[in-house]
Amino acid sequence: MRIGKSSSVNIEKRVRNLSRLSTLPYIAAKVVELVENPKTSASTLGKIISMDQVLAARILKLANSAYYGFPRKISTINLAIVVLGFNTLRDLVVSLSVIDQFSAGNNHLIDPRQFWKHALEVGMGAKHFSQVIHYPIPGEVFVGGLLHDIGLLVLLQEFPDLLNEIFTMIEREDIDFDTALLEKAGCSRAQISSWLVEGWNLPPKLVNSIRYHLQPEKDPQQSQLTWVIHFADQISLLVNQFDNPFFPKVMDEKLLEEQINKFFKKHYPISYYQEKFQEAAEKANDFLDILTHQSQQSKGVSLVQDGTM
Repeated sequence: MRIGKSSSVNIEKRVRNLSRLSTLPYIAAKVVELVENPKTSASTLGKIISMDQVLAARILKLANSAYYGFPRKISTINLAIVVLGFNTLRDLVVSLSVIDQFSAGNNHLIDPRQFWKHALEVGMGAKHFSQVIHYPIPGEVFVGGLLHDIGLLVLLQEFPDLLNEIFTMIEREDIDFDTALLEKAGCSRAQISSWLVEGWNLPPKLVNSIRYHLQPEKDPQQSQLTWVIHFADQISLLVNQFDNPFFPKVMDEKLLEEQINKFFKKHYPISYYQEKFQEAAEKANDFLDILTHQSQQSKGVSLVQDGTM
């Protein structure tokens, strides 16, 4: 069945329905809420996480991995929370919850490892940018980066016929993915991502930043969060040079450098940020390797160290 522009309303309805069927698990949503509350204790977080024994076991495995290199065995969730830190724990729980629900599987259109590696890099890089501008809620920044392109996996899993039409158009007309998607479906990848996370009841500012991350100048709120995720996405694309039509075109390096320095009121060369993101890429790869080795039954999880790149 051909899908035209008028079907954007139907796509939105299906995505919002999907968000209700695949809601961000209660524990992940509760952890995000608790971490932002300065009165939350490690024992409170431990009680919430321990409600899911599988999740708790996986957190303990990761806390005891060589990736962290703690000198003694971490045997309880409460101790894991103390040594990892609240922010790292939140990033881990959200990553586990989201990536468990959405896997690109064996689809030939996109490498799932490449997708999640990019998502991790953007989350990690966005946290670096947030430190530069002293953004008050670093958890929002990582989550926004991790989820900024989740709409691509929705398209892969829920709209395969639409994707086939899009790729036919790309080959026939030599246009990019986002142009073809807008032409065929009347919506963007960023809109699809935002519809999903809005249904998960994530904060409106976070939903807004995902919706406008490809065109932050159109964000009616002109949120710092939107620009941070936009710049992190662009630097990751610049570092990796992905050969896949799913990923958007990279902005001109000189223009990107000028925009970043103007926004952050800093004067670093673009190579400075590229170096930081290369470090993030290496950490993402290392962590994905650990996950593959430790849990072959897992669909895929990811984590970023707290506050560092």
